[in-house]
Amino acid sequence: MQGYASSEPLRLHTPGHKGALSKVDLTELTDDSFPSDDLVRAQAYAAEVFGARHARFLCGGSSQGVKSAVFYAGANAVVDVNSHRSVFDGFILSGKRCVTAGERGGVRPLTVEQIDEKLTADIGAVIITSPTYYGYSADVNGIAEYCKRKGLMFIIDGAHGAHFGFSEHLPKSFAGACDICNVSAHKTLFALTQSALLFDNLSDENSAKLGDAVDVMGSTSPSYLLYASIEYAVDKLAAVETRAAYDALYAPIESIKSDFAFLKNDDFTRLVLDCGAEGVDAKKLNDELIRRGVYSEMVDGRHIVFIFTAADSEGGVARLAAALDNGLRKLK
Repeated sequence: MQGYASSEPLRLHTPGHKGALSKVDLTELTDDSFPSDDLVRAQAYAAEVFGARHARFLCGGSSQGVKSAVFYAGANAVVDVNSHRSVFDGFILSGKRCVTAGERGGVRPLTVEQIDEKLTADIGAVIITSPTYYGYSADVNGIAEYCKRKGLMFIIDGAHGAHFGFSEHLPKSFAGACDICNVSAHKTLFALTQSALLFDNLSDENSAKLGDAVDVMGSTSPSYLLYASIEYAVDKLAAVETRAAYDALYAPIESIKSDFAFLKNDDFTRLVLDCGAEGVDAKKLNDELIRRGVYSEMVDGRHIVFIFTAADSEGGVARLAAALDNGLRKLK
């Protein structure tokens, strides 16, 4: 892409801005100027890094991956009641039925026992969310064994766990432990918004069929700018510097967790403040943080979620601590 952009080309193709917005915003270059195997090789490398059999780059976010997986499975399934809307969208598109399990509004993922309670003879798949929005991981290996024993397809919506497995302080990667899973490259990695990866451990023939579902759920004009950012994110994730960045963040984050009422979850980079335990209203505290230039990921009726990544620094942790301290003092 850089080689193309630096050649000062006469751009008689889309996109219509002709390089004015970004010289490397390219799509649908099908001639020999853009080697057709570049994307194939980049995806194969991503699968190797994450420990899966196959990988696909997505421009439609994890939502595209989730809907593709559900559509490909073509089976009734047990799903987490707190699943992302894309899971339920997938069942609308596939025409199959989902049975919800778990506690509505809960912060933890499904267990084998909760799945087993809902299993009936017409169920052919299990779809879990792991990690949850609140940083809790499921017993992936236990559920995988259960699904294998019952003959069920095992799908993981792992949108918020792309960084798992790349620090000794983080849970292991789940990409090789299920039939299909997605991760959002843009949520916790160095990738542009709407970038995601879909992994599978299917046979080559069935993986190709999953690819057909991906095509159905995606655009016929995929952005190579987004694809390139995914490749960059995978390269960064595999670098020793990224592991060092997580190591540098671990102690400061653990320290701030001991000073405030954060949930004791599985992902140290996912800070979830229990405002109920702090005795303050979550929205009011979040408003105080915004006044101090600190913007969270999400606020629900009780919690505020903050996400740190390898792109953050110890200084950011200190700034959050100061903002929380001042905000809580004002509200209490």
